[in-house]
Amino acid sequence: MRLEVIGINHSTTAVEVREKAAINAESLPAQLSLLTAAEEMEGAVILSTCNRTEFYLSPRLHVTKDSLRALFASITDLDSSETANAYTFQDERAVQHLMEVASGLNSQIVGETEILGQVKDAYYRALKLERTNTVLNKVFLRAIECGKEVRHRTAITEGAVSVASAAAQLAEKIFGNLQTGKVLLVGSGSTSRLAATHLQSNGVVNWKVCNRTAEGAEQLAGELNGTVAPFPPRAEEIAWADLVVCATSAPEPLISREMVQSAARQRHAPRLFLDLAVPRDVESSVRELPETYLFSVDEIQQMVTVNLQAREKEAVRAEKITMRHTGEFTDWYQEHRVVPTIVQVQNVLEGVRHDLFEEYERRFCDDDRGEVEAFSRSLMRRVTSLIIGNMKKASRIDNDLSLARAITFALATDDHTDVQQIVEKLDNELSH
Repeated sequence: MRLEVIGINHSTTAVEVREKAAINAESLPAQLSLLTAAEEMEGAVILSTCNRTEFYLSPRLHVTKDSLRALFASITDLDSSETANAYTFQDERAVQHLMEVASGLNSQIVGETEILGQVKDAYYRALKLERTNTVLNKVFLRAIECGKEVRHRTAITEGAVSVASAAAQLAEKIFGNLQTGKVLLVGSGSTSRLAATHLQSNGVVNWKVCNRTAEGAEQLAGELNGTVAPFPPRAEEIAWADLVVCATSAPEPLISREMVQSAARQRHAPRLFLDLAVPRDVESSVRELPETYLFSVDEIQQMVTVNLQAREKEAVRAEKITMRHTGEFTDWYQEHRVVPTIVQVQNVLEGVRHDLFEEYERRFCDDDRGEVEAFSRSLMRRVTSLIIGNMKKASRIDNDLSLARAITFALATDDHTDVQQIVEKLDNELSH
């Protein structure tokens, strides 16, 4: 099979090396051009994300692992020590790897949703630049189909798998539509920002930010088109908010039971506190108040753990789907190897049929001519179908191209150029 993969990802390589190896959209055309410059390389696709850089290659003949690593290093500017852990796959194992990547099984978080779009992007960019071939076209379209089926037929993408996304999911579960919700962010660090990103993607547009330093509060409030509130938060801000997200490094709680009670007197409404801080920013007794919901980071992390376990179970089902798609592609490829001989069989036998019909056409009356031609076409279809069927069967089941090779010689015409080209392709296939 003319397919090879070399790459690095989150499980094999440090983030510093992955960053160095990343290939951006601007440099992609030049890098693909370099990959396919060699005469033996028929096509290439580059998949480069924050967690992986992979080359999917279709060579005429297999490349050694050392040569693959040298090629990978030259394109990514990594040195030999940095490519030492690069993984390489060939043939069916390369197909299986691509199916797993597209399905989210090979991601840092099982079931990651963005990777399928990134696989599609990588393929269609290479296709637009005319850097793919039949094998890459077929395997990537199959992988995209596989990724869609995994997401449709399993629950591998369901359930929040980070504290920030779980926090947003909780808020949506309690309030439903978040577009009219008001959110008070207490703290402007990475945890608050990540929670804000998830909440914003769920429709939140009303924000207040309070932070120990005014500069941090102003920066995050500006990014969210929100306003700055005093730090520590007052009862007035809590009364304004439907959802309070806390993620500071304060040594003592910033929000007390009395403060929340005061806020409730100012505005009667359900209120959710997501306390992502360690130590906690909200007194635990707040949860005892009516219409008040409080979740600590430990409780949210427990949700994440349960969701991850559920995804791992779904991954077993997803793996079966990827294996089926891999097997179906492999069957297609095994039969596809004899296509040059199939074309030869069809052309040669049709030529024989056509010449004989023209030679004997004068012996037929006008009423019979149409029926005789239809009979001759039907006869040729029967003969070619029998030959083609046996060639495909030998190639797919027995990995045997000797029948195709023999038929190529048996149907050779005076011009042996085409025959030699077909035989060379068959011999190259046998080398895989």
